[in-house]
Amino acid sequence: MINKINIVRYDSEGHREQEDIIVRELRANLIINGELYLSMMCLPEHFEELAVGFMFSEGLIKSYEDIKNINATCTGNIFVFTNEPIRVSKTEGRVVTSGCANGTVNLSFLNEKNLQQLESDITFSYDTIVEMMQKFSKQSPIFIETGAVHSAALLFKDGTEIFFEDIGRHNAVDKLVGTALMKKLPISEGVLLISGRISSEIALKTSRLGIPVLVSQSAPTSMSVAIAEKVNLTLVGFARGRRFNVYTGAFRIN
Repeated sequence: MINKINIVRYDSEGHREQEDIIVRELRANLIINGELYLSMMCLPEHFEELAVGFMFSEGLIKSYEDIKNINATCTGNIFVFTNEPIRVSKTEGRVVTSGCANGTVNLSFLNEKNLQQLESDITFSYDTIVEMMQKFSKQSPIFIETGAVHSAALLFKDGTEIFFEDIGRHNAVDKLVGTALMKKLPISEGVLLISGRISSEIALKTSRLGIPVLVSQSAPTSMSVAIAEKVNLTLVGFARGRRFNVYTGAFRIN
């Protein structure tokens, strides 16, 4: 997942040539039923999990069983065939960048009557959240080497854990979800941990997935808090050391 290159390092003592490590980035093409749906800039691994998670979070499939066949090449072409046809014309050729947003966010979702409400009464203790985040913060080998990726984890009360790193937070989350679907894990009973800020599209993606608790080492935005309030999502930020802030849904933390 990394490349070694020669760079020139500058500091107070001058400059010198040395070897450095950078993360590899690849354009993955999601091809559904023979047609290009979109391309994603990501780490060159776990393409199938990425495709399954993305399609589920976008509402293209309702379960892994909706996929008849999936196959990914080492060059990043992901071929997916579904049991039912999927229209791709409106998004054909669209590119999801390696930034944090999965395209543009339409703010009209705040008025949608059918926005999914998170009714889960699952709870997590203060100590559990602290222990989860302390372990999570030490679990990013590619970030430690390169400083160029985000990480995400999906944890369950029985100790089951899925962890991924990727260039974009949304990619890491989609890989988690794809893995959970392929392993038939109950996504809605987990807690989602992410390394970066909680932006609107991450809060919206979390609610669409039915995940009731979202925890980050960093801060939420005002729009993510508004979304969390509307959908009954427990939003936890600045989870560092033995402290964290609960912005919405504090009833799930005891």
